[in-house]
Amino acid sequence: MKEKKIYKTGLSRRRFMKWGVTVTAGTAFSGRIGHSGPPPQRTAAVSRTSLKKLQAVTTTCGMCPAGCGLVAFLNGNRLVRLYGNNLHPVNAGGICAKGIAGINLVNDPERILYPMKRNGKRGSGEWTTITWDEAMMILQERLRLLMNEGRTSEILVDMGTEDPLLTQFFSLIGTSRLLNRYFWNHFNEFSAANVLTGYSKLTPDVTNARTILNFGANPMAGGEFFIGLARRLVQTRLENGAKLITFDVRLSKTAACSDAWYPLKAGTDGFLALALAHVIFKQNLADKEFISRYTKLSINDLSQHLNPYSPSAASLICGIPAKDIEKIAIDFAKNRPSIAIFGGGASDHANGRENAKSILLLNIILGNIGTKGGMNPAPIIEGFQENNLHPDETSRTAEWLWNQASSNPPSGIDTYFSFFSNPVFDDCDGSSTGQWMKSEEKLPFLAVIDTHMTETARLADLFLPAATFLESWKLSFANTLDGYAVVNLTQPAVSLISSSRTLRSPEYSEGKWLEHEFKPLGEAREPGNVCLELARRLGGPTGRHLPFKNTREYVQKKSRQLKTLAGEKSYQLLKDKGFCVLEPPASIQGKMTGRLLPVTTKDLPRYSPISAHQSLKKEEFILTPFYSNLSAYGTSNSKWCREIRHANRLWINTTAALHLGLKNGDKVKVVSPVGSLTARILLTGRIQPQSVALEHGLGHHAVGRTAMGKKFKSKDMDTLLVWWEKQGNGVNPMQIIDKKAEKTGSGPADKDTVIRIEKI
Repeated sequence: MKEKKIYKTGLSRRRFMKWGVTVTAGTAFSGRIGHSGPPPQRTAAVSRTSLKKLQAVTTTCGMCPAGCGLVAFLNGNRLVRLYGNNLHPVNAGGICAKGIAGINLVNDPERILYPMKRNGKRGSGEWTTITWDEAMMILQERLRLLMNEGRTSEILVDMGTEDPLLTQFFSLIGTSRLLNRYFWNHFNEFSAANVLTGYSKLTPDVTNARTILNFGANPMAGGEFFIGLARRLVQTRLENGAKLITFDVRLSKTAACSDAWYPLKAGTDGFLALALAHVIFKQNLADKEFISRYTKLSINDLSQHLNPYSPSAASLICGIPAKDIEKIAIDFAKNRPSIAIFGGGASDHANGRENAKSILLLNIILGNIGTKGGMNPAPIIEGFQENNLHPDETSRTAEWLWNQASSNPPSGIDTYFSFFSNPVFDDCDGSSTGQWMKSEEKLPFLAVIDTHMTETARLADLFLPAATFLESWKLSFANTLDGYAVVNLTQPAVSLISSSRTLRSPEYSEGKWLEHEFKPLGEAREPGNVCLELARRLGGPTGRHLPFKNTREYVQKKSRQLKTLAGEKSYQLLKDKGFCVLEPPASIQGKMTGRLLPVTTKDLPRYSPISAHQSLKKEEFILTPFYSNLSAYGTSNSKWCREIRHANRLWINTTAALHLGLKNGDKVKVVSPVGSLTARILLTGRIQPQSVALEHGLGHHAVGRTAMGKKFKSKDMDTLLVWWEKQGNGVNPMQIIDKKAEKTGSGPADKDTVIRIEKI
């Protein structure tokens, strides 16, 4: 096969349909493509063995931020199936492998089910099981002491998942260091969007686009919108003949399904986007009316700004032929509506914010903001802002962490709360984070609430067992790619305790056990309920502002505030359907309504090369960590996911490997400025020659034996069938990635680390 055919995929309808069925190793499309009218909600199913009718409960998937609707089916009180909710506007019945693996998360025999207090040295693995009352007393006394002494600024709250009650509680007691991982991971793109458009979050309307340029995003395998975006990409390509072109250092799943893939050099996305804009201006194809009407930019100043970014200059910097750049730019401008989308492949660099601004500018010069087939501002739901921690708070905390990182570990922290977060495993140079957390002198107190004994939890002073999303009450929000806001309800789908024990519980009144209001497995609790209990114990303003008995009551009262729903019916509607859709503002329905974009000449993006990438030796490469369609926080110990993907290889370009005398499958040592690891290599033509890539999410040394690739005996007989012990459980690329921040912001720059390869 010629190398050119790798780059130009020329996807036929037959091949595309074949791919569409198997996309993301478990994504199910609902059949709404080409279907007239919505299908009925899937609420009926029967047991394969007893043929008895299964009970259906609608809820929301919590395995990633996409906000897909689920229908959980129970045989008695046992969870047996998870399907996508056919009526849900985000996923329309689709469900990915991660969502299906939610069953594993609930039923995992290695879940921690009772509160525990450290008994020996940190990390020694010596624990004492305690009661929830003892655990709450420990937290109550520590928080009261810090509040009385005016030291709440010494509390750091690390949130791996969003929870409105958690955010409200810690804000009320005066905690200023709130680290929202979702905002931190997307900070470069959010801050770029805010500067150029005045909106922090934009949603891509690919459904109505005819030409789609993709810079470093991989929606076919994951991401913020995942199933919703993947489904719409399939739909628009089949029904509208839309063209998809991907620029990425490696042939991702999305790149493989594109009409063309261009392996550009890492971190040069911004120059390429500005070169495309240069051609559009030179060919007089820019939407000058939009620029004049909706921006403060001068057409002449904009043209002058783009002059240095010629296709020939871009060819040298990005590694893409100049004639291809010219053709792509002209097609992008003529075959409209058109849209340029991007992901971490473009924004997770030292120049990531400027890369994101460059791609957004490409949309602006063609009027692709606030219009059908373009980038649209995500609607905000009034009265629910506390559910979305403001990016500025995360920015300040993240910036402080970056400044304290590396040789100067964070100081001034007395208490660290980790909620569904595993920084020792997921942070850049996580071993240095682990060393800091292990020191009682540097970090006096560490509390973790999670489902499993993660790498971070092993260092905790106090471990609190968490309920899974299938055992919890929660209101959350998702944006459809059509510009609508969706209010999602997460409600308990399973009860793994007896009904007699439920009846004995004082918080349940007579007959209430007949509803789907269950306490989670063992003594696990929702983080929201933990915060409400702490608020009651602390009293004062904190208790008065959080007067709810439990998370269910909070959800019930908050749902009544939705303007489009009335009184008690709002809660009942959410319970029955699992979601409700709110009308967006008029400005989001394909109209700018006279709103002026704030971008000015001084805000125009400029390409800044990454110095470490400019003079690579033949044994040096740029390391790109990436996520597969099975990568999620809740799948680390999933038996289904780990059987499919349990090891990872280092992707390296075939030609580059031959220059080093390497063969496919050779074991190599990968050395970075902060550490090293050993991995086997995968020779491929599907990666840019100066880059190597390694999947993230594998290589655990904690969480559970399934995550570590070890068989063991348990109540689940499948744990004896772990057949991949000899193949190992992979390696963790984040351990050797240098801890660096984006130059002008506080977001991550985790795709810039230069590594050296040594043959073993």
